[in-house]
Amino acid sequence: MNNLEQDFSQFLLRDNFDRVARKLRISVTDKCNMKCIYCMPQHNIKWFEDKEILSFQEIVRITSIFADLGINKIRITGGEPLLRPYLENLITDLKKISKIKTISMTTNGMLLEEKIDQLSSAGITSLNISLDTFSEERFKTLNGIANLNRVIKGIQKARDLGLKIKINTVVIRNWNDDEIINFAKFARDYNVLLRFIEFMPLDGTGIWNNDLVVSKNEIINKISSNFMDIFPLKDSNYHCSDPETIYNFADGKGEIGFISSITEPFCNNCDRVRLTSDGKFLTCLFDQKGYDLKSLIRSGKTDKDIIDYIRMCQKKKPEGIVELIRLNALKPTLNLMHTIGG
Repeated sequence: MNNLEQDFSQFLLRDNFDRVARKLRISVTDKCNMKCIYCMPQHNIKWFEDKEILSFQEIVRITSIFADLGINKIRITGGEPLLRPYLENLITDLKKISKIKTISMTTNGMLLEEKIDQLSSAGITSLNISLDTFSEERFKTLNGIANLNRVIKGIQKARDLGLKIKINTVVIRNWNDDEIINFAKFARDYNVLLRFIEFMPLDGTGIWNNDLVVSKNEIINKISSNFMDIFPLKDSNYHCSDPETIYNFADGKGEIGFISSITEPFCNNCDRVRLTSDGKFLTCLFDQKGYDLKSLIRSGKTDKDIIDYIRMCQKKKPEGIVELIRLNALKPTLNLMHTIGG
């Protein structure tokens, strides 16, 4: 390492496992217009009060601080981020942070058709859109709300505008695993990357157990046996820190990905940290309480104070779900996904 690299490395957000954070997930609200069984509690939901939620100005300041620590990619999450009024204004301001290279968003797609023009104009270039079934009846069962067609229309409009799209599909045994082939066909027909995601113990319903997890290998075997062979993608743009492994179909048309958090954890390469809508810094999806940045901002702490605090917290980043698996400590509702973002 030369002197210039040494000088720069001191500004990186590095943990005690020598992982460097490059990506920040920003939750802008804990509220959602769905009640997906793998995420939201079904009863007695306690939303954050408005005064607890970070303002756009506070989010921009914190993001600028993270950018000075080497963060260069932002993903807007929720809850459902499109429930936050005037979200396009936040995106416009985040876009002005020179060290941030990309701003993307994760959404359930329910409000996408009516808001995609504003998002695109503000600077969003890619979307992760949740889609777990093609059955209207099952859509309501899984998501607690009807109107599958509204999500499909949002996907179509985003695609027509030229945005990069990833479809997130959480596969749960005996709930939607009989639709795997339909999802594979959808990825080809719509020319989008569809990612099969293993069911994780971040559910508010408390139904998670390991028997409900459908593994990457099981899905690959089903696709190869009933539709077409798929093969790992060899792509120079793929980075080992990306959570998904990507596969091509045998005829070269279309891609599907796998986020195998349970059967093939990728914690060793994790480069993501999170900011919750109420101002907590989470180093890992399984951080229980997080570290309070909002109180530092609102009590008048300097950027230097906040940088020192963030660095100290990052050093406490746990090994991740791989450690919980090793300790046989997985159980339902280890954390609530709607309060921390994807």
